[in-house]
Amino acid sequence: MDEVIHNPDLTFPQGLSWGYLSSSTSGALIVVQLSHFECGGIALSLCMSHKVGDACSAYYFLRDWARLTRDPKLTLSPPYFVQDSLMPSVPFDVPLFSPVIEPKKERCIQKRFVFSESKINALKALVVAESCVQNPTRNEVVSALLYKCAASSSTTNLGRSQLVQTSNLRSQASLPPTSIGNIATIFSTPIYENYEHDLKLPKLVTDIRKSKHDLSTRNNLQENEYIRVMLEAYRTGKLPFHQRNCDVYTITSILAFEFEKIDFGFGKPTRASQESGSFSNLFILMNTPDDHDRGVEAFVNLNEQHMSVFKNDKDLLQFATPF
Repeated sequence: MDEVIHNPDLTFPQGLSWGYLSSSTSGALIVVQLSHFECGGIALSLCMSHKVGDACSAYYFLRDWARLTRDPKLTLSPPYFVQDSLMPSVPFDVPLFSPVIEPKKERCIQKRFVFSESKINALKALVVAESCVQNPTRNEVVSALLYKCAASSSTTNLGRSQLVQTSNLRSQASLPPTSIGNIATIFSTPIYENYEHDLKLPKLVTDIRKSKHDLSTRNNLQENEYIRVMLEAYRTGKLPFHQRNCDVYTITSILAFEFEKIDFGFGKPTRASQESGSFSNLFILMNTPDDHDRGVEAFVNLNEQHMSVFKNDKDLLQFATPF
């Protein structure tokens, strides 16, 4: 069991990527695996195709399943499946549910970095002292630091980079949180030159805040930019954002979803985790399991050469503990 806690990939169905379900699953949209251990412990893993939904969809699927497991007589609202009238179809010649070309995967590795609440507060104080952002969030300061360290340690020759993040659109669309679908969009910072003066933490947090605020001026449901990007990747077999001619780092925050508190009747899990991703330059932020420390776990996916530099970045290690 200790081995699984430190290497949760062992509990995921083999041959699947968290981002999509491969052809080996015969078109399955959701795959669940329950693992039993001699010590009496169990592990439950879930792989959900993006054809079905996003991280929010996966969270409420697991949460409601757990609630029904604890109390089979419990009455829950049925999931709300988003209709085409709300999220218009993207005009690609590859239908969403037809066979698709899987994007080429890169050889990358994942490392986990933990930011304690005290270190996050120190990051916030640094940003407040040197910017006009007076109430930075955990997501903003951790994302800015991860991006800064990744961009400054890049081993490519592009010399430029950009941060892309996702945003949940359910509240903007007046949808219940249990809505099933890819009800999200993306927002991006400017493209930066990978120089120290361009990658100052307070400036990055300010730009992240502005980029997200600018979402309010867009018709996000009609533009459906997130779906456009993902379908373009599937259609062409190329990685998302390949046409931007710079290093693109994507950060997805699931801090709003308490996976670490989902209880199937055995109490809270010892560990909630993400499978190692198949795409480099991808970061996923989760809550730490400690109720008394609102820390952040960052799952960082980079190619091997880049990771060898990134994991030793002194600015990163000042605030994060690697695992």
